Amino acid sequence: MLRTIKIINFRSIDTMDLYFEKKNAIIWKNGAWKTNILQAICCIFWKKQNDFSIDEMLKLWQNFMYLEAAFDTTDFQHIVTFSYDASTNKKLITLNGKKATKKQLFETLLKISYFSPSQMNLFYLWPKTRRDFLDSILCDSFSEYEDLLKKYEKIVKNRNKVLKNIFEEKSQKSEIDFWNDQFIQAAKKIYDYKIPLHNFIQEKIKEHTDIFQNKISSIEFSYISKIDLNNIESNIKTYLEKNFERDIILWKTHIGPHIDDFDILLDGKSLVSFASRWEIKSIILTLKQIEIQYIRLVSWIQPLLLIDDLSSELDEEHFLLMLEKVKEIQIIYTGITAIEKEKNNILII
Repeated sequence: MLRTIKIINFRSIDTMDLYFEKKNAIIWKNGAWKTNILQAICCIFWKKQNDFSIDEMLKLWQNFMYLEAAFDTTDFQHIVTFSYDASTNKKLITLNGKKATKKQLFETLLKISYFSPSQMNLFYLWPKTRRDFLDSILCDSFSEYEDLLKKYEKIVKNRNKVLKNIFEEKSQKSEIDFWNDQFIQAAKKIYDYKIPLHNFIQEKIKEHTDIFQNKISSIEFSYISKIDLNNIESNIKTYLEKNFERDIILWKTHIGPHIDDFDILLDGKSLVSFASRWEIKSIILTLKQIEIQYIRLVSWIQPLLLIDDLSSELDEEHFLLMLEKVKEIQIIYTGITAIEKEKNNILII
């Protein structure tokens, strides 16, 4: 549980010290500093929630940034700090007063589940948005997954470069064999993490047909891939061989986790074509709840739920529903007004 945070020279914030309880509301007018508080929490707990560079996190005209958080895990209390000096371009992360390794940070820091207004469009945006949603869960759950993902993306890039060189007659066709082998091995490792997550979501989402007030009989998580996930390596190899000439012409690798997608099916029909906006919100909230359950299951660390700009997309009914289903975890939300029914139960900042 997050207890306190100190913020110095982070984006629009000069200096700020905050303390938290189990349920917290950061209430202020729009266009202020509320989102920056959540981003600072994400930053210090290594949750990537934006594409800001380290210099863009630093307050304008300042050379030094400092974040400090006190938090509990099980029976232990910890302090983590993150500092950045622009004049020397050096950053330092400490845990309990000592310089921390990546492994120590991953095993100790709180896990963050971040809910933003943009996620309400999860099923209306391009497939990459949904891939990123699943990859984010796995990065928070397994320390090695982010490195595996980066390696896979590099291999795809290199394979595509060789395809381009073959097309331009700068390379021999035989040069693709090495990258095919590398690609198949890397894709298999990615799926070794993805498949258990898919199975978990599929099993848990079945329990939420009540969202639709008996209008449907089944909810299904449908993972969309060109690959037979029961026979990954031989299936990819066959596909690459069959489509080699097309890949050369287009300079692209047209199979693998980097082009996969997922959908939610209601009685076999796609969520977007069947459900109302209200019901889609409910499904997305359900996916966030399942994300929290999965991270807690595999990491043994209770996630912290951050909800940005509550009033823009989540009405009171939805919010109270979420509170009930995740009542055992700590919550920090931002908004312009607090939920009336919860004012006596929430620390308002």
